[in-house]
Amino acid sequence: MKIQLIHPPHPAALEDRLDAPLGLLYVASSLRRAGHNVAILDLSGIERSRWKIPEADIYGITSFLPTMEISADIARLCKERSPEAKIIGGGANFTSLVEMGLEQYIPEEFDSIVIGAGELAVLDLVADMPNIKPRYSRPIGDLDSLAEPDYSMVDLRSYQRKINGHSMVSVLTSRGCSMRCSFCVVNVLYKKAKFRSPEAVAKEIQGIIDKYGFRSFNFMDDTFLIDKPRTHKLLELLEPLKITFRCHGRAGFDTRDDYIKLKKAGCKQICWGIESGSQFILDQMNKRATVIQGKQAIAWAKELGILDRIFLIVGFPGESEKTLDDTRRFIEEADPSQHFVSTFQPYPGTDVWREPAKYGVTKIYRNFSRYIQIHGNNLGGGCNVDTWWASQEEMDSLERGFRQWIGDRVMYGPLQDYERKIETEEIQCQNLF
Repeated sequence: MKIQLIHPPHPAALEDRLDAPLGLLYVASSLRRAGHNVAILDLSGIERSRWKIPEADIYGITSFLPTMEISADIARLCKERSPEAKIIGGGANFTSLVEMGLEQYIPEEFDSIVIGAGELAVLDLVADMPNIKPRYSRPIGDLDSLAEPDYSMVDLRSYQRKINGHSMVSVLTSRGCSMRCSFCVVNVLYKKAKFRSPEAVAKEIQGIIDKYGFRSFNFMDDTFLIDKPRTHKLLELLEPLKITFRCHGRAGFDTRDDYIKLKKAGCKQICWGIESGSQFILDQMNKRATVIQGKQAIAWAKELGILDRIFLIVGFPGESEKTLDDTRRFIEEADPSQHFVSTFQPYPGTDVWREPAKYGVTKIYRNFSRYIQIHGNNLGGGCNVDTWWASQEEMDSLERGFRQWIGDRVMYGPLQDYERKIETEEIQCQNLF
């Protein structure tokens, strides 16, 4: 039995081929360890005319809400290629649609949906072939028991994310998040945070160094530092490996001592979901952090020589000209080296979707193809809610003004290739006048 896992392209992305599809790599390794013939086809950054769908008995396609129609298109091509094959869908948004009773938005091309983590559930599905059920779900227990991703199944050198100019490999040391931010769907996939042991992570890192020669890593955990004793132990084990890495911190929970340990272990960049410079918006989001704590985290990183990068969300319910002014003031005072701005989207499964009235949302628009956080050359994805504070059109106008303002700020330190291109284009445009 041949199993083909497929990662669709995301044409609206600033850079569609930043990271290897880690979720599919985990699922593929689980299948391979069970003795199945499995391959990965990553279509990110590849034009439709160049898609080559191989024959298979099972096609597993991951998807994101805005790419659902693209995934359906891929599914149709799979059926043309192998008419008797089963088409399986997976990913956080598929899970959310099922759990929120929105299955009418799941394309009819899919024969079954894997809900939640896929590594074990997909084994049950394959065992049932050809008489599979519409839904499969099996939670993961001990993360250390999972097969490590087999990175030889993709072309690691084809991915564009870099650290200090060097290609990096993405690694997960945990699943889920212990926070409950009201805009996030992570808790739909994982009901509680789970952690790999420091020893298992260090062993995987050493294996990647030995097999592929990479010494730069992107730790993709939502909050790398939440379990401090465990993370501190991991940093001790990483220090003698002489690697460099980036990770995500958490303003309000991180300490200066955490950053000292990060620096010593090889951390070159730390990123935070600062989200907003307005305390009102942070409280609306249930961020459990203050504006002052965000400034302090940035200051600690700068002091210790770790490149700082903030993520912002524009358009969360409650956003207004005043709250955006608060965010502008925060940026001017904290002076982060790098920034990335996303448009708020009310994804099914988030608390905003579940209880819109609690957040002052008067209407949620359900054209999921528009649920894009960032589009093209650093443009917004577009607002998809009306609130007490602003209509969809009014929020789009406010966001355009904010993006124009922040786009005039120069970013410092090593940038990703797509960011350097944007910065260069902006400088060239300025030079014309």
